[in-house]
Amino acid sequence: MTQPRSVVIVDDHGLFREGLHSILARDGALNVVGQGATSAEATALVARLRPDVLLLDVEIPGAPAETTVRWVKRMHPDTAIVILTMHADRILEGQLRAAGAAHYLQKNVASADLLAVVKTVQAGPAGHPAAVAAPEREAPAPNLSAPILSVRELEVLRMVALAYSNREIGLQLSLAEGTVKRHVSNIFVKLAATSRMGAVRRAVTLGLLG
Repeated sequence: MTQPRSVVIVDDHGLFREGLHSILARDGALNVVGQGATSAEATALVARLRPDVLLLDVEIPGAPAETTVRWVKRMHPDTAIVILTMHADRILEGQLRAAGAAHYLQKNVASADLLAVVKTVQAGPAGHPAAVAAPEREAPAPNLSAPILSVRELEVLRMVALAYSNREIGLQLSLAEGTVKRHVSNIFVKLAATSRMGAVRRAVTLGLLG
């Protein structure tokens, strides 16, 4: 008898995680083996459980999604990464697929389509090698304080540089104000900044706002 595909879910909204778990648990071909809410938990769960599939939300606390994707693909190339997001963003999708994500789904996807993807997705994304040879020694997890911003964080920071408020940024990018605040907070951590203008100055110094 074929073993169920093991799945790890990483999303910082507990109710959404539980909803995903409930949907996946209905299918005997799938087995949810772990759940997390941050990029650090994503890498730890993958390293410990080595799942067949990682369901990864884009906007989770910690390292940018593409950093997490690259680490997983480098260290555990047999894990297929399926991105979950609220946004239809072709630039972000292209960036994450280039990093190694095998599939990109919006959160309004039908449950039948989600199940079909999780049950059939393969580790190698279209147009990219199916696997990358793992080094002999396990590399460290991503540095969560590294000054590397995601595409969404760069969009937010550019609007911060133009003196937009969190509410105005949310309206422009179709994000909840709380989500914008979280992005700004993550930007502060990654750029070692204590103010909005300090973050802008640091980004300019690093050449992030060219």
